[in-house]
Amino acid sequence: MSLCCAVTLGCATATPYVGQGPHSQFERGQPFPPLDVVANILSIPWKILFLEWRYGNHEISPRTEALLLRYVEDRQLDVTDTVVRINQYAPHKDFKRLLTNRRVAWPYRLIFGSISLLFETLLPGRLFGGSLYSDYYDPWTNTIHIFSDHPAIGLHELGHAYDFSQQPYQGSYGFARQVFIFALHQEWQATDEAISYLVEIGDRRNELRAYKILYPAYGSYLGSFLIPLPFAFVPGILVGHLVGRAKAAARTQFYRELDAQMTPQSSSPSLIPSTVP
Repeated sequence: MSLCCAVTLGCATATPYVGQGPHSQFERGQPFPPLDVVANILSIPWKILFLEWRYGNHEISPRTEALLLRYVEDRQLDVTDTVVRINQYAPHKDFKRLLTNRRVAWPYRLIFGSISLLFETLLPGRLFGGSLYSDYYDPWTNTIHIFSDHPAIGLHELGHAYDFSQQPYQGSYGFARQVFIFALHQEWQATDEAISYLVEIGDRRNELRAYKILYPAYGSYLGSFLIPLPFAFVPGILVGHLVGRAKAAARTQFYRELDAQMTPQSSSPSLIPSTVP
C-alpha cells in the first residue's frame, strides 16, 4: 500500500464540520491523535527555531479558524473560490480543483500543478506539514493548507491567495516565484497583508504576535537568498527574531501612548470652596 493509503485515517472526506459551522470554503481533517502526535513531534526543530510551539501542531483551534473565516468574508470579493484545508489530506479533491482552476492557464497547471500535487500526495502535509514544509498556498489549485494553530500564519497564507487574486496573469505570477527575488516579494506581500488586516480589525494581541513569527519566517527566505550556504536560513531566522521583537516592542509602546491620550485625565480638585445656598 502507498503512503497515501497509510494516512487515509487522517483524511477528512465525510467528517462533520467542527468549529464555525458549515462553510463551503473551509474543510477540516478528521482528528486522528496517533498521526497528529507524530506530525507534531516531527515539527519540533522548527518550533525551536521559530520559538513558537503552535507551529505545525496539527490542532487548529476554533478561535484561529474564526479569524481566518472572518478574513475570507471581509475579502470575499477577491477570494470567493479559495478553499482552506485545515489539517486535511485530500489530494483527490485537489486534483479536481487543478482541472477546474480557470484562474491559471492550463500549461502552468499541467506542469507545475501536477508536480505540486504529486509532492502533496507522496509527502502529505497531514504528516509532514511543519517539518518538511510549512503551511502553504497552492496557486495551481487555489487551495490553502493550514497545519499550525497560529492566526498570523493562517492569515499569511490567505494573504497569498489575496495577492494572487489581484494579478491578471496568475500562472505567470506563480512561475515568477522560481526567481528568488520574486519569491521574496510575494512573501512580503502576504506578510504585510496579514499584519495590515490585524491592524485594520484592531486585533492588537495577534498583531504583536504576528511580528514575532512572520518576521523570522521571512528572515528564513532572506537568509537563504543572501547567503548561498547550507542552513543559511538559520541566521536569517535569528535576525528576523530580533527585528520582529523590536517591531512588537515599538508597537506596544505606541499603543500605550495612544491609550494614554485616549483616556480622560482626572481633573485636579477645585481650590475654591463650594458655597451653600
